[in-house]
This record gives sequence, structure tokens and C-alpha cells, in this order.
Amino acid sequence: MNWVYGQRVLAAVVSASALILVGCSDPDADRGLGRAQASQPESSRSAEGSGSSQPPAKRIEPPRIPSADGLPGWAHAVSFAADGSGFALLAQCPDEDEDQPATAGCEQHVAVLDKGARKWRVAKTSPLADTGRDWGVTAGLVVLGPGRALITEGRDATVDRTWYTDDGGRSWTKGTTALAGTIDSVPVGSPLVMACLAMDAEGNNCGRARLAAIMPDSGEYRALAQQPTLKGVVYPAGESGGPDLYVNGESPDTGRPTLAVSSDRGRTWRESRVPEPGGEHHFGFTVVTGRAGTFALQRGQVPEGEGVKNGLLTIHKLRTDGTWERVWKFRPGVKPNSILGALVSDDSKLTVYSESGVWTSTDGARTFREGNPGTGVSGSVHLTPLGWLWSDSYGNGAFRISKDGVHWHGFTMIPAS
Repeated sequence: MNWVYGQRVLAAVVSASALILVGCSDPDADRGLGRAQASQPESSRSAEGSGSSQPPAKRIEPPRIPSADGLPGWAHAVSFAADGSGFALLAQCPDEDEDQPATAGCEQHVAVLDKGARKWRVAKTSPLADTGRDWGVTAGLVVLGPGRALITEGRDATVDRTWYTDDGGRSWTKGTTALAGTIDSVPVGSPLVMACLAMDAEGNNCGRARLAAIMPDSGEYRALAQQPTLKGVVYPAGESGGPDLYVNGESPDTGRPTLAVSSDRGRTWRESRVPEPGGEHHFGFTVVTGRAGTFALQRGQVPEGEGVKNGLLTIHKLRTDGTWERVWKFRPGVKPNSILGALVSDDSKLTVYSESGVWTSTDGARTFREGNPGTGVSGSVHLTPLGWLWSDSYGNGAFRISKDGVHWHGFTMIPAS
């Protein structure tokens, strides 16, 4: 779910289902990345100054995504299928200082990139209605395969409205996030999601949920027949990039934050106990996997004096015997002290994208060095079926994509002026 309004939005909130994150190994991907810089072909450069003793990774060319200028609104959600096709949700919102009617809100559109196309196209119709003046934009996007996508309205945490397409946005089928039966395992091409069944007593957060899969051929939500035995509200720990599925929850023995893992697409689950988790105000773990190993980065609230919203509490690394070792923990004044996202690249680095720039580790997350000069929000990155997708944090419409987390291609999604 993406909460945005107007063109001055800082995309820094990390959600439980997808940690929309920032940065890339390229040291030029710093705060305030300009549109022209992002669109340069040389944005497929590799990171510098790693100090790693690992052999160099085999160069994997990034996908060549075309830029799109003159769009009816700015892109607040972008994702791709493995074949290079993709979708973007657009919002054309009035400036806050414009003299608009009290009811004027954001016009919503959908942009589509067909497989092999050199240009994005705007779908003739958008299933999303225009918003009210003070509604903001809450719609979410899930790409389910070539030409297939599901849009969620994002206004009801329990039974939200959805729209599904399997023809590249030429037609839409209306549905909901209500569970439509059960399924034994998560199909290939289907994301693991949390289906909220009821809100908590305060009505602010989900109080009861089940893990579910979104069907690529219909957009329906189906609950997994076998649920983890964790306590609390169980929700995915992001797309790790590895073969295993990880979810957040509370240990049935200790009540402390922990993980569960499935190695068979959700047919069976086992607790993957995390030792010494940090903080009373815990926002969940994000699990990422790559050549340097598998890491669980714990998000949560750090002391107010740190001046960040998306705190980083601990980092754990998975041992070869399947147990976790805590290799890093928050210390006052030490960065990275926040997390907007992370990836493990093919040059064996763990990179954390934060509110104070990009930070990389070549020793298994025990120490970090700053990957770009200065301080400031570094953007966000998340994993798509096509590769790692980076977006800037300032509404400039700058994006980059990479197969290996090392070599990147930049493109822009720019609204009409």
C-alpha cells in the first residue's frame, strides 16, 4: 500500500508486505537524484571501493526499461514481470497551493509496458476512481505475470476492493481481498501476502490474519491450508530473493519476535528462532538472500534523538546449520540507524538503504561503510520478478533496475509539466 499525496512526498515508510527501500550499490544513487542523471546509460555502472576479497561477480546486464515522459500524473507504484513487461500506478494531484474546489483530489491512471515495447502506454481506462481532496492515494499494485496485475484500492484493511487484468490493462475484473477458499502451497508467480481478517481493539492495526496467496490467473486471495504456529499477527518478511519463504510473528514459547520459514512453498512451516531480537517497539524482520548469505534485518523504533522514523534494531545472519547469529545491533550515534530497504548483491555485499544514505558491508554485516557521500534519504529498492527496482525518495520519477544488484540501468517516469 502506498500513502501519497501531491508531488512533495517522501517515500520512506516501510510496510510489512513489502519494504520499499532505497538506493543501489552505485555510489551516485544518493539523495536528490536528478531526472537527467537517472536516465543516463552509464547508470549501469558497478559499485566502487568495496574492499571485498571475493572474486568479481560475472557481469549480468540489467534490463533495458524505457523512460516515459509526459505522463498524466507521477508514478507511485511500479513493478515488472519476468519477461520485462510492467505496470505503473499514476496519480495526478493538485498542488496544495492551487485554487481548487474543496472536493478536488487526485486523478488516477495506469501505465502499461508491453513485452519488448519501446514506449509505455497509458491504459484507456483506469479501474481506480478519482480521490477526494483529503483522501490521499492508497492504491497498491501486484504484478502477477506477463500482462497480469492486481490493483488494490487500499482503503479497507479487511475486505478491500481489487481489480485484475490479464490483458495488459485493456480490461479489468472487479474483486475483493476476501479469501476465496484455501490452497496447499503458493503457486510459482504468486506472492505470499497477509490477509487481514479483523482489526485490533483500537482499530489501528490488523488484529487477526491468515497467510494467503494471490492467484495469478484470477487475482483471487486464497488462504494457505497450513499456517505457521507462531503467535500474534503473522505476515511475510518480504521477497528474500532465495527459495525459502519467511514470515514474521511471535515465538510460541517466549513471545519474542521471531521468524518462521517454509522450504516447500508454504506446505509446511517451522519456527526459525531469532536470538536476541532488539527493542520493545518492533516492526518486523526483512529477509534478504544472496552470495554473501541470508540476513534478517529487524526494523523498529530507535531513540528519538536519532532523528529517524524507520529504525534498524538488529541484523542476524543465517548459519549453515539453519540457525541465526546476531551480527549487528543498534548503537546510539552509529549508522546505519535506519532502514528503507536492503539487498545482497552478486559481489557479496549487503547494502542497507537508509535515511542517512547508502551503507555497504563486505564482512557479513559486522561493519558498514558509507556508499555515497554526505547524508540524506537514499531512495528505496524492492525485489520484482525482473530484478531489484530502485526509486528515488523525492518524487523526481527516477528509477533504476538491476538483475544482480551491481549493474544498474536508469529510467524515468515523468509527469507532464
